Amino acid sequence: MLRKRAAALVVLVVAGLITGAAPAGGNQPAEPEWRACPGAPEGHPVQCATVDVPRNWETGEGKVGLQVSRLSAADPDKRIGVLMFNPGGPGTGAAGYLASPQIAEQYFGQEILERFDVVGVDPRGVAGSEAIDCAKPAYDPAINRFPADAAEVTALTEANAEFAESCVERSGELVANLDTESVARDLDAVREALGEQQISFLGISYGSMLGRSYAELFPYRLRALALDAVVDRALPASQLALDGARAVQDGIEHFARWCADNDSCELDARASIDEVQTLAERGELPAGDRKLTIRDVQLGVNGFLQSPTAYPDFTKALKAARDGDGTALSEMGMHTDPAAYRMYRSIICQDVNASNLAGGLPALGHAAQRVGPTLRGFSEFWDIASGCVGWPQEASWQPTPWQRAGELPPTLLVSGAHDVATPRSWAEQVDRQLPNSALVRWDGAGHAGWQLHSECATEATVDYLITRELPDEETTCTTV
Repeated sequence: MLRKRAAALVVLVVAGLITGAAPAGGNQPAEPEWRACPGAPEGHPVQCATVDVPRNWETGEGKVGLQVSRLSAADPDKRIGVLMFNPGGPGTGAAGYLASPQIAEQYFGQEILERFDVVGVDPRGVAGSEAIDCAKPAYDPAINRFPADAAEVTALTEANAEFAESCVERSGELVANLDTESVARDLDAVREALGEQQISFLGISYGSMLGRSYAELFPYRLRALALDAVVDRALPASQLALDGARAVQDGIEHFARWCADNDSCELDARASIDEVQTLAERGELPAGDRKLTIRDVQLGVNGFLQSPTAYPDFTKALKAARDGDGTALSEMGMHTDPAAYRMYRSIICQDVNASNLAGGLPALGHAAQRVGPTLRGFSEFWDIASGCVGWPQEASWQPTPWQRAGELPPTLLVSGAHDVATPRSWAEQVDRQLPNSALVRWDGAGHAGWQLHSECATEATVDYLITRELPDEETTCTTV
């Protein structure tokens, strides 16, 4: 989901008819008017444009202008076609990844940039494409996200509803049209505006949710589909939260083993995480001029567990927190960027159906704590489930196995062994649902393999995107 990246990566044959709905009223997207991209260095061949799509795809009403960037294939003689991508989130744009030649090279690599027109789209609701604005913050440290009784459940659901209503106050009807199916239709409108019959698609984390929506709506518009850090959308929110707690516990165990093998660590990882949570629970953990809550700590720990490259800094943050300074720990939470977090919450609550969870949240919380004891049941999907209870716009997504799986091109799935956000079991379940897929397993820690955690898995993905040939189903990657 929201992926903490290394600083260098931060910016930033048609077989049948399309079966997804066309724009209401027969509106067709106009050919993009390409222009120089803001902030791109002189001589960098990236281009930007705005593509207008209906705000409401069912009625055709309203308009959203999507920010689109394109970096044409560096070797036109070897050009394969268009590669669209989504780097995760939700709430993260894709267009900015192409504005810097250095970041584009690091994120995609020379082979991809030579062979594809890489196209990045900032989804509706995020910066660049009419970002959601809200009068209230998505994060309220006073609200208990693990409610113990009916009164705390009521406080949580009311707080979530008030936040959502404040988004409607600022952003109007767009708030009710942020679901991933609408984003998938947006991508197809961009494809049509580009004049392409097919695209290849690379989806990371949340991008795997978007990739599935696109595949089910427009299977014959896909030349290739690669999904890394896969979310299994066949699972209900309660199961996602339990699986997430298990994954976090596994990530903590991996960090604890690393700590035991590194002299520089010098701490008991599990005990230190527990101690710091207790300090916060007592109101005894300052970070600057405020006191951290236990949820601040949990969000920070979860952020550090996203990548093993952060383990040394995680160790320092834990030591500082035990000594009474939680600043470094607090700076890794998803909520530290309020604008990004409200976009994240506004979008994901239309794709994770938590409407039936309210009454069972206390019991579900206890179950999550049993399978993920060190972080007391917390995971990103607990944050999602608890943050979406009481959301006034009904989630458009209902958990189901993959639809139209037999109509898809060969599909590549990639999964890490110790991914705290998207556990291996989800990718394995999706692999079983798709008759023409292969799952590349890499054995390391971190969220997603693409360009950050597994060179081997990245190479397998690049090879597949170029050739459309799936690797052997037993392909595994060993982290050195």
